[in-house]
Amino acid sequence: MKFYIRTFGCQMNINESEIMAGLLKEEGFEWTENPKEADIILINSCSVREKAENKMFGAIGGYGKLKEEKKNLILGVGGCSAEKEREHILDRFKKVDFVFGTRNVVDITNLVKRALEGERFADFSDKLNDVSFDIPKIPSSKHHAWITIIYGCNKYCTYCIVPYTRGFEKSRPMEDIIKEVESYAKKGYKEITLLGQNVDSYGKDYGDKKSKLDLLIQKAAEFDSIKRIWFLTSYPTDITDSLIQTVANEEKAANYFHLPAQSGSNKILKTMNRKYTKEEFIELVNKIKKEVVNVTISSDFITGFPSETDEDFEETVDLIKKCRFERINIAEYSPREGTIAYKYQNDDVPKHIKNKRLQYLMELQKRINLEENEKYLEQEVVIIQEGKAGKNSTYMGRTMNNKLIIFESKEDLNGEFLKVKINKITPGPLYGEVVKTIYTSV
Repeated sequence: MKFYIRTFGCQMNINESEIMAGLLKEEGFEWTENPKEADIILINSCSVREKAENKMFGAIGGYGKLKEEKKNLILGVGGCSAEKEREHILDRFKKVDFVFGTRNVVDITNLVKRALEGERFADFSDKLNDVSFDIPKIPSSKHHAWITIIYGCNKYCTYCIVPYTRGFEKSRPMEDIIKEVESYAKKGYKEITLLGQNVDSYGKDYGDKKSKLDLLIQKAAEFDSIKRIWFLTSYPTDITDSLIQTVANEEKAANYFHLPAQSGSNKILKTMNRKYTKEEFIELVNKIKKEVVNVTISSDFITGFPSETDEDFEETVDLIKKCRFERINIAEYSPREGTIAYKYQNDDVPKHIKNKRLQYLMELQKRINLEENEKYLEQEVVIIQEGKAGKNSTYMGRTMNNKLIIFESKEDLNGEFLKVKINKITPGPLYGEVVKTIYTSV
């Protein structure tokens, strides 16, 4: 029997889909990229933003129509939206056979078997203790591995649904993670990304309440074939001096941080239940830039959060100007049912104002990007080729500080180190030409 997986959302969802694919393949099922060929379709959903959730609902409807043609087709829905909606999905979509949560992905083969036997059900059991390094996976890359090291979130930002769909923070044992890193190293993988909703909270639930991400990076760097170590996503108050020093001193640690700010207004940050002030955030960014050579920092922002005034928005503009991020992700605030903001805060900023502020931040960031990218013109940088960037022979890769480079190349260089000379800059990617191929390391 063939299975197909449709993934929405973040890198953690991608990693979980890799695990589901590996488990099903080991059980004898065959993976297909064509849903029309599938006997089993699994949707791995995201609920962070309304748009992603609506796409998921649309996908359920579309695959439901396939069931009218293929009566024995099994349709399962998992991920954050499934955790949020729970049994309501079964009530709303009669073509869905089963619904499962974010913490029982490793039980997917049993869930599928129950559905094949004719059971229609929702199962949200917690199987995180069954997660281990030797769980089979089908990685989406042959050189870059995604490794989830901590699950859940304890922050309870008022706009965010994640604590309710992912549960409390739970760190994987360090020994188990290192065994997983070792398994990828033996296969010749060059890059790993350590994943978590708050990745730098890793290990704080062990008892001493101290983050151990720095130690994990140091241990992962001991494997020769691993050349780059990334981590996503950080929460500003969990960044420790030790982590900054580890990134600064460990040559394999990517000199890149993703630090969601969300707003530059102290009033709005407090209303969001973010645990820092604008001044503390800027101080952290300055400290990282001082300690880590050639570092880049990206961030996330929400425009039009309840009660955000023009003055609050100007504080956000000021923060962006002072921090000069490598990239920012911007979203207009939309109420998410189940969050604190949905219950207690009035969505009082008109949509056209939200969008106007979003567009202003996008244009501001484009100007900053273009100014920051000027220093790369005519420079030679080292990247790992990731894959196609467009049609014909256009490929892409990233530098150690996460600059996206586009260039002419060929398929058999995917996963290899290349030296590229930059001959064109934009507010987004840099463009260049390959001047040297490095087949080992840098």
